[in-house]
Amino acid sequence: IDRGERNLLYIVVINERGEIIEQCSLNKIVNTYQEKEHTVDYKALLEKRSQSRLEERKSWQTIENIKELKGGYLSQVVHKIAQLMIKYNAFAVLEDLNFGFIRTRKQFEFSVYQEFEKKLIDKLGYVVDKKAPIQQEGGLLQAYQLTAPFKSFREMGKQNGFLFYVPAWNTSAIDPRTGFVNLLDTRYESIAKTKELIKKLKDIRYNSPKDWFEIDLDYNAFGNRAKGSRSKWRLCTYGERIEHTRKQDSNGQEGSDSVIVLTEAFKDVFTKYQIDYRENLKEQILLQSDKAFFVDFLSLLRLTLQLRNSLSNSLIDYILSPVADENGEFFDSRKALSNEPQDADANGAYHIALKGLWVLDKIRKTEKVTPAKLALSNQEWLSFAQEKPFLNE
Repeated sequence: IDRGERNLLYIVVINERGEIIEQCSLNKIVNTYQEKEHTVDYKALLEKRSQSRLEERKSWQTIENIKELKGGYLSQVVHKIAQLMIKYNAFAVLEDLNFGFIRTRKQFEFSVYQEFEKKLIDKLGYVVDKKAPIQQEGGLLQAYQLTAPFKSFREMGKQNGFLFYVPAWNTSAIDPRTGFVNLLDTRYESIAKTKELIKKLKDIRYNSPKDWFEIDLDYNAFGNRAKGSRSKWRLCTYGERIEHTRKQDSNGQEGSDSVIVLTEAFKDVFTKYQIDYRENLKEQILLQSDKAFFVDFLSLLRLTLQLRNSLSNSLIDYILSPVADENGEFFDSRKALSNEPQDADANGAYHIALKGLWVLDKIRKTEKVTPAKLALSNQEWLSFAQEKPFLNE
C-alpha cells in the first residue's frame, strides 16, 4: 500500500514470485448497491473541499463535513484492503512512517495517514466474511483476527500480525526490471569537484547507430553505497525527462516544468562549447574550464538518472529508466505490461510489496525459536531487487 503523490492510496498485490496480480488506485471507491455500481471520486471531492481552505477554517460546519468525508473514505479503503487480504490469503505492507516517510509526498495531512493506519489495524483485528456461514472460518462466529489491538506506533515496531512495516528508501524511484537506482550526487559545487566525478565515470561516448549518449559507471568508484549489490551500469540518454525548475513569479508561486529530450539537450551543450561529441568525449569534457558548462552537464546527468517524471497539476507521473534490460528495452511505465507498474505510485506500491516478500523470506528462513530480524538495510534491498531470487523459487 503506497501513500502516493498522485493517488491518495495505491494498492499492488503480488504473488510469491513477485508478479503483479492486481493493482489499483484508491482515489475512487466503487460499491455495488441493488446490483448497480456506484463510484465516488474521493480525491476529487477532497480537492474541491480544499480549494477554499481559508474560508473553510472559518466555518465549524464545513470543518465537520470535511472530517466526515475523510472518515467515510478511510472506512471504505480499510474495508477494501481487508477484502483483498482474504481474497488472496495475503498480508499487508506499508512504509514505516518512522523511517523515511516523506511529508511532502502525501495527499492527506500526516495525522490522517496515521488515522488510516489505526483504522486498518482495528479493522484487521476482527474481519468477517459476510458470505461465509457463521460457524465457518471467517464467518461471524469464527472471524479472522489479523492484527493485535493498537496501543502505540512505538510499541508496535515493524509488525502487527498480518501488517508489516518496511523502510521507505527507494521504492518509487527504482527500475522494476533491473533494480537500478540513482546513487550519485549530481549537485554542482565547483569545477574541480565536478571533474573529480567525471573522472570516476568509466566512459562517456556517443552511440551513433542508436543516436544516444552512453555513460558507463561503477558505483564502487563513488563509495560503498552499492556494496553487496550490482555496481556496474550503462546509462543511456534515452527518451524525455520532465525538469522541474523552482522560480518565483509575480503571483508568488514557484515552479515550472519543461520536457527535456535528453540526447538533443546533450548535443546542444556540447555544440555550444565546441565539443566534438563523436570523438574522445570524456577527454574533451575534462579540458573544459567554463563553470556554466559543468553546471549544464551536471543538470543533464541528473535528468538522465531521474527515473520519476511528474508534470505539475496533472496526472502525468511516470517511471522511465536510463538502463536497458536484458532484452535491450528501457522500462517506461506508460508502456508497461499489465503485470508491471502502470505509473510512479504503482511502482512505489509494487516495491513496497517486494520488500514485504523479502520479509516473508526472512521469516521462513528463521528458526521458529528465534525472533526474525526484519530490519532491511539499503544494501540488502538493492541486492534483493536486482537479483530477484524469488523468481527462481
